[in-house]
Order: sequence, then structure tokens, then C-alpha cells
Amino acid sequence: MFVSYGQYYLQGDDFLSAYDDTDTIGRIFAGNSLAAGGPEHLTVLAGTHTGWIRLTTQHCADEPLPPGKEWETVVDVSICSTTGILRLFRWGGDVEEDAGNFATAGAGWYRVRVQARGRDDGDAHEGDSPVEEHFLSVWPAPPQPDAVLRANDALARTHYDPARPPGQPVQP
Repeated sequence: MFVSYGQYYLQGDDFLSAYDDTDTIGRIFAGNSLAAGGPEHLTVLAGTHTGWIRLTTQHCADEPLPPGKEWETVVDVSICSTTGILRLFRWGGDVEEDAGNFATAGAGWYRVRVQARGRDDGDAHEGDSPVEEHFLSVWPAPPQPDAVLRANDALARTHYDPARPPGQPVQP
């Protein structure tokens, strides 16, 4: 996946027309350090500013197995699909059609687990071969506060504070 400005997204069809979330990046830095969502969208923050990351995606019927120890930072975030469409997007609006629709149960609430490793290496990396890897799992689930399962890279250690209350789901 090619990222620009260290970002990629899940977006629904109504995100830019019916919803606007100008504070998503601020909520990432003030929250779990990796992802924040709202109605019709999720923003993920990579360490790589501009370049390629390895991204694996998974559509799940239920919560996936716990993450392996190889993942440095892992968070679960709730988002709501009002249209029954959630697709993978690059910064600038290019959709990754091959990834499919992540709103597998139609309109409603979903939980997204974002797992990352190599964000520290990605921050300093220049070149065409990716050094950062993400794994994105999405499944239908009622809304819940953000859960930080692990926060072990420099970006997480700088911005995530376990003493702060967890981020809450943003209602449509």
C-alpha cells in the first residue's frame, strides 16, 4: 500500500458528503497513536511518511485471534458504516478496489484491529522497498471504547498515555 503523509483509510460512500472529521489526526495523537474513526471512516497513521508499507487485510465474521508478539502496536477501534460500504483508500482519494468491501454485514457498527510493526524504521526509511508492516482486521461488533492491546513503538511511547480515558466511538 502506498501511503502519503503517513496515512491510509477505510471510507464509506457518505464520508465526504455527509460527515467531516477534521480532528481525526489530533485524536490519534491524543489517543492510541495508531488509528481513529468516526461515521464512515477510519484513519490509520503509519511511520512511513511517503512510500510503500506492507498491508494485509482481513474481513472477519467475529473477533480475530489475539495478536502475535511480533506486532509492536495493536489497537481496536469502533466505526459505524451508515451506507454498508467501507473500502480501503490511499491519501488523495484513490480506492484499493481489490481489497473489497469491509462492511460485510451491511450498515452498522464494526470493530477494526490495526496491528503495526516497523513504524520506527518507516519513519527514517527512504527507498522503494517497505520496512513497515500493518495488518488490518474488520468484523461486525457493537461500539466499544478504543482498546490498546500493545503500544511499543516510539510513536506510541511518545503519544499514547494509558492514564488517559480511551477514545469513545463517534456516533453518526
